[in-house]
Amino acid sequence: MAALFIQPEGGGPAWRVWPKPDAVPPGEVREGASYIFELRDCDDALAADLQIDDIPAEALRSRHPRVARWRWQPGFHAGVAEAVLRIPGTGTRRIEITTDPDLRKLTRDDFDAMVREVLEDTFALFSLSAFRKGIARQPSNRPPPLARLEFLRSRADTIVAAVAAIARAPRHMLSADEITLPAHRAARATGPEIIKSFRSGVIRTETNRTSRLPTVLRGRLPTHITLRQRRNSVDIAEHRQIKACLKSWAAWLAGVADTLAKTSAKDDPETGTTAMNWAIRARNLARKLNDTAGAGFMKEVGDGPAVLRMSSLFRNDPVYQRFYRLWQDMNLGLAALFGEFLQMPLARTYELYELWCYLRLLRAAVEEYGPVDVDLSRLFIGDTAGGVTIAAGAIVVPIGGARVLCFQRKYREYWVEPDGVGSFSRDMVPDVVLAGPAADSSHRRVIVLDAKYRINDGLNEALSSIHTYRDALVHEAGSGQIEGVVSAAYLLTPHIPSLNENFKYTPVPGRLFHPQYREKFRFGALTLRPGMSGDDLRACLRSIVADVAGAT
Repeated sequence: MAALFIQPEGGGPAWRVWPKPDAVPPGEVREGASYIFELRDCDDALAADLQIDDIPAEALRSRHPRVARWRWQPGFHAGVAEAVLRIPGTGTRRIEITTDPDLRKLTRDDFDAMVREVLEDTFALFSLSAFRKGIARQPSNRPPPLARLEFLRSRADTIVAAVAAIARAPRHMLSADEITLPAHRAARATGPEIIKSFRSGVIRTETNRTSRLPTVLRGRLPTHITLRQRRNSVDIAEHRQIKACLKSWAAWLAGVADTLAKTSAKDDPETGTTAMNWAIRARNLARKLNDTAGAGFMKEVGDGPAVLRMSSLFRNDPVYQRFYRLWQDMNLGLAALFGEFLQMPLARTYELYELWCYLRLLRAAVEEYGPVDVDLSRLFIGDTAGGVTIAAGAIVVPIGGARVLCFQRKYREYWVEPDGVGSFSRDMVPDVVLAGPAADSSHRRVIVLDAKYRINDGLNEALSSIHTYRDALVHEAGSGQIEGVVSAAYLLTPHIPSLNENFKYTPVPGRLFHPQYREKFRFGALTLRPGMSGDDLRACLRSIVADVAGAT
């Protein structure tokens, strides 16, 4: 029987991923490594084809005609990769491969938090911009960017799991239904129910001389009696809202799938294949959400608005609270937000971390210095279709007090730059730059922040970049002398250091984070980690500025 296995290229255990996948231990398949796929015991192995995330895998020569081999290098990829195996005569098989972050980096939960905060910060900053319209839900007749589709796909399984957790112990309420029965079947009718039933319907009079009815009824009884029956019901407002949201998301994904299918027929073969694969994924997600909305206790739930209203149940019950947070995530993913950074795979961790650091610091700067002099006109661009595009390169945002916060600003040779500040060797593009006027107001002083999505020993390899920025960015003084403009240079990293009392006795990389070391050399590293609170971010920004308070 044909089976597909994966194993490290250098040797080691092999795990079956199709047809009955093995449980791969966490951390065994991770980014930055190289793996071999082997299709074994297949009669048409030489004609088989394997694609991973729409890209053909590197085919290797096999010594056996019933075995096909491919090499896969995830690169900087952490998350779920989809492998498509095509064997002549057996159709197409779709397999999900979960890749963990490099052991020097963060966990998958931290990565998901970073994705969420990129979108949250974008919304928060957009509210301060000059735009006077909201970022409404994107219509499904326009293909959404790849990153948002990946974000929605990552939320779908979690949503299904959250609804399953609710289904294990859903909240009930007592409801009363009224049913009308013939008098001879209403043996348990109460006095008030009988009296109320006299108001409508036919009333019969007893003909027997000896009455079997209570004296107060005087021998009369309604033909039909309306009873109130109490029962437990799951048809509460929160459940109706959850069901409506599931159906709404499924309808949106189904519409996106149709749009992508039409797009794939118009584009070139490579782009068309990607669109068609995402059309299939979107339909699968829509089907999964629709099935969840119609299964289990949801069958007894009625219709409601496709929006969650904060209630005591969503606020206090952890299971329902989890779904409420996922609903907020889905709203971020469905919004009409576009941009070049959204076209890249979100699993490219280092690129995402760079943008995340900038948006986090920009939001912290607005909260710290106030929104009065903030100009976000270069960050957002509106379009006629109602969407909003966010720029993600060469951004300069004034943040008040003659300060600017730049993302991937390009520094050319200083003699060709209009303000005379640049490099004396080659073009340089630091990730984040905080620039402000110098003490003598002759030129700007800059703080260079280089985002590195690494922890532990991986930081040692990143030191050369901030050394280069600190030494190579200069300006020409009035006397013709070349002077450096970098007041401080820091790495931004999710690493949490362990510090001794004296930086001299703290080993690298912990030494780079020591407050004494940073203050003395205006050089080092700072911790920026997904999930940090707004207060922690502002404290980080203040510490950056405090280290060079005399120059900036």
